[in-house]
Order: sequence, then structure tokens, then C-alpha cells
Amino acid sequence: MRLINKYRPSHIRCPYFLSEDKVETMQRYRIYVNEFNAKLAKRNKEVKQYNKRVAAFIAEHGLEAQALTFTSKFKKQKTGGITNSKLSTSEYNKLVGNLNTDSMLLLYKETYLPIRQQHEGTFEVILWLYSQQLRKLRKQLQLLSSDARVAFPKVHTNSYEIANFTKDGVPRVLYCRNTIRNHIKRLYKAGIFEQYESCGRDKPVNYFINEAIFVFRDKGNADTENQQVSQSKPQELWLLSVDTRTLTKEKRKKVGNVDNHSRKAEVHSFADGKNRNSYKNSTKDDDLKISNHNAGKLGARENFPKNELSEYLRGKIYYRPELLQALTEHHYDTYSYASEQMHRRLETESTDGVLSKEEFRELLLQLFVKIAAPIWKDKEVYYGSWHNALVQIDDEYLRNPNGSIPRKETLLYMFGLLIYRINRAKRFFRRKKEYQIHFPCIYFDSTRKRASEGGFAYTVEWLKQYQKYQDMRVTRRQQNTTKAGARRRTMTAVEKVRMKIKKYIKGEFTLPQVYHYIEHNRGIPNYFVSEVPRILNTLTHKEFELYEC
Repeated sequence: MRLINKYRPSHIRCPYFLSEDKVETMQRYRIYVNEFNAKLAKRNKEVKQYNKRVAAFIAEHGLEAQALTFTSKFKKQKTGGITNSKLSTSEYNKLVGNLNTDSMLLLYKETYLPIRQQHEGTFEVILWLYSQQLRKLRKQLQLLSSDARVAFPKVHTNSYEIANFTKDGVPRVLYCRNTIRNHIKRLYKAGIFEQYESCGRDKPVNYFINEAIFVFRDKGNADTENQQVSQSKPQELWLLSVDTRTLTKEKRKKVGNVDNHSRKAEVHSFADGKNRNSYKNSTKDDDLKISNHNAGKLGARENFPKNELSEYLRGKIYYRPELLQALTEHHYDTYSYASEQMHRRLETESTDGVLSKEEFRELLLQLFVKIAAPIWKDKEVYYGSWHNALVQIDDEYLRNPNGSIPRKETLLYMFGLLIYRINRAKRFFRRKKEYQIHFPCIYFDSTRKRASEGGFAYTVEWLKQYQKYQDMRVTRRQQNTTKAGARRRTMTAVEKVRMKIKKYIKGEFTLPQVYHYIEHNRGIPNYFVSEVPRILNTLTHKEFELYEC
């Protein structure tokens, strides 16, 4: 992948926008804004002087009506395919300066408006939405031939999408749609957005991000059209803003290390044709080659290379006849899902791996059968029984209601529910030694849904009880939080009343004033009127008349 900055290519093949590209883009944005705002006073002074000349010329020749009509038509005209009113302030003023002459001054120049902090938040959300747009485009291009390319896309957004953008359920931008439109207008007037196009007030808008600001990558992009090559020493730009944000551990990670990329930091997909479909024919659990050579085993602090992790998990998928033969020979009688530490690997694969969802589902089904195998460690189970059981499991579980295969994150969630059910069944059989368990082909029959039939399908009732218990825990926690809030508010009211009574003891308040304060303060419950004698007694250790003056 080649880094593309300071120019806009005519075509792209496989665009990527990594986390370090976002950091660089935001840094360039801040430098651009600081320089723009620093030159604001000087530019507006020149615009003000120029507009005074225009106003004097119009007043001298009585051309007010002509100037108004000419300005309205000029703003609706297009220059380079862009409406003049949508040009940046600098481009608009340059066009006005070329059109006006000393003998005919009818057009005013626009005033430069500053870029504020709130505009940066809107720009950052637009940048994230644009990265998702490029990501979607890349996936579409990867389905085509390797030589497929498209024209460099514009940002395609609308104010409704930005105003309702949330992150982890929390609104990211606390502005209405009209405010978002004003922010976008301020940004393209400053030159941060270019070639702005709008088809209507409530319709999406299209624009480019200034090539001096936006940084991205394109795999295999050999197109050097419009690329600017400079031999001179780059100019050192000065930065006025001070970054006071607290860096988390995740942001302190080395940016250049592909192993440390988060889900948002996309990397080149390992999707060569030779590694897409075939299952590895192996019955050995070979060690995984890892990037952290200091780690003695796969632990919580290890960073997986995405491609090697996918290859490792692909190697865990056996041909079904080999798996069934191993089950028949009791190779998995002591299998432990927890001891293999597979859960973290599966989570990483479900979000960042390159296994197809069919391969991932096959892996989860085989893991489920291995987890269930210890139930029959003391029984002689034939090959055909295991085969029929695996067929029934394949037909019934880890599928959508219409029979299709869901995405990998959903598969992992459904697999977690199956693990709970089979582990609950294993605990039941360990406790009930006298219970005669059915063979696998009968036990996994999806029609055995009653407790008396002894089938796996009945364990869904245990799952419902567990989920109901979890919901009750959440409800109790919310109730406790509500009670704690009420208790804190009551304590706050007590403190307010005690403060007023202390002033009464010091002679700064009269007792009727204390009662008046309690009765007319909405934050204090009315029953505190009867609590005044008790608080007085607590503070002074003697009785008082209720309405002593």
C-alpha cells in the first residue's frame, strides 16, 4: 500500500484509511485551521476596504437595483461545475476580483469567517463516515477483478446521519440538523471541503476533503496522474493549539505495528485464493507462531497476527470423517474448552480475521462436539451415532431462522449460548450418576423437548431460566441505584435543614424563617417540618418550643 497525501488521484483500486491516517489527517486539519484563523484579521481588513469601494461606486452611480440583480445571477452561475455560492470564500473573492473592473464595480466580496472548536467535532464525525464509505467501496472492488478501479469518490453525507450519529449508544454530536448544515457550510467556505455539491436541503451532499488535509492509502495504486512531486524542503508549519487530551493505553500503542491495530484500524486482508476454502487435513494441534516471542503461551497480553491466527484456526478444522473417528476412539474424553483458551482467539477472528463465515461455523460446530464428548467417556459410542448426531447439530444450530448462516459475530454469540447449555448438562450428569444418558444420535434429536425425554433440546429451558435471572439482576441493580439516588437526595435535604438550624442557634436566623425555608424549598420534602425539633435537640441537647421567636 502506498501513502497518498498532498494530491488527489483520479482513480483508486483498494482504498484504506488506517488509524494513523486519521491521526495525521486531524493533525493537518488543526494546522490548516490555525493558519486560516491567523490570517483572518488581515484578509477581512482587505475585504472591508474593497467593499467600501464597491459601495461608494454603486451609490455614486445609483446602481443599487442592478447590483442586487447581478449579484443574485452571479451566485447561481457555475464555475468549473460548481455553483459560485458553494465556492470557498477565497475562490469566490478571487472570482469577484477578476469580474469587477474599475469602470464597473457591482459585486461585493465575502467576509472570511473563523473556524471554531465545535466545527472540529463535526469534521471528525464526517471523517469517520467517509472512512466507512471507503471501506464499503473497497469490499465491493475486492469482489471484482484485481485490475478494477473507480474514480476517486467524494464524501457522501447528510445532516440527519451526522446529527443522529452515536458511538456505543451515546450521541457523538449534540447538534440539530440545521446546525450541522451551518458547520458544513463554514468548512467548505474555509476551503476544508472542496467542489461542494447539493441537490436539496434534505438530500445528501457531496464534496472532497482538501488534498492538503486528507491522507489515505491505496493498495497497488500506480496512477501518478495529478501527483505533485517537490524536490524542495517541505515547509515547517506552526501549530497554535494545545492538545490537552488524555491518551489511553490503547492510543499509546505503536502506530506502525499492524498487530496492535484495533477494529477501526483496517489492514490488508489475507484473502489469497489458495487459503479461502480448503480445510487443513491434520489431526495435530501444532503450536501457533506468535508475534510476541516473550510470551510463553497464549495469554491475555498476546498480540495475534491476524493472518496467522486465521491459519491456526483453519488448521483446527478437521475433515468430518477424521473428527468422527477420533470421537469414536475417545480422543476427546478429557477435552477442555477453557484450557485451550479458544474464546479470545475466536473473538479476535470474528472481528478481524479472514476466515469465511462457513469456515468459522464449521469450526464452532466441531468445538461444540468436542466439548460434549466427555459426557460419553465411559460408553462405547459407534461411529454412526456420532455421524447422525453431527448431522442433527449441523441442521439445527448456528443458523438463522430461515436456514442461512449469520455473520461471524452472531455465530460466536450463539455459540456462547450452546456452551452454557452443554456445560449445564455436563454438571447435571456428573451430579446424577444414576441417570442413563442416551447415545449422541438420540440425545441431540431436536424433537426431544420434554424433561422426561432426556434430550439436549430441553436445556433451552435452563437457558431461559439463566437469562431471566440475569435480567432480574439488572432490574435489582437499577432499583438499588434508584434507592441510592433517593437516599442521597434525602441526605442532601437533611444537610440543608441542619445548616439553617445552626444559623438559628447562632442567632442569624429566627425559627419561623427556618420553617418558611423548609415549606417553600422544592428540594426539601414537607415532612422535614416535623423533624425540626428532633434536629434541634440533636444539635443543642435540649428541648425548644416549636415557634419560639
